[in-house]
Amino acid sequence: MKREIEFETVVKKTGIETLIDIGSGFLLAILTQIIVFPFFGYEVTILNSIHLALIFTAISMLRSWCWRMYFNYKDISNWFGK
Repeated sequence: MKREIEFETVVKKTGIETLIDIGSGFLLAILTQIIVFPFFGYEVTILNSIHLALIFTAISMLRSWCWRMYFNYKDISNWFGK
């Protein structure tokens, strides 16, 4: 029973950390585009910045998932001596 409670706590904390990570990255991407793009001659609207940030956020989430799966598989493989 105690392990189930600990697992649920870890899952909740991990979920909150993930939401904060993704949310802050999304906002940082929008801010960066608004500030940096004009220095390179690109004028973007807020809506364009949001669309670009959504694209890069989706790519980042996929990348993180792939690395997590790789390392989880690698850890499990080590358990079985592969």
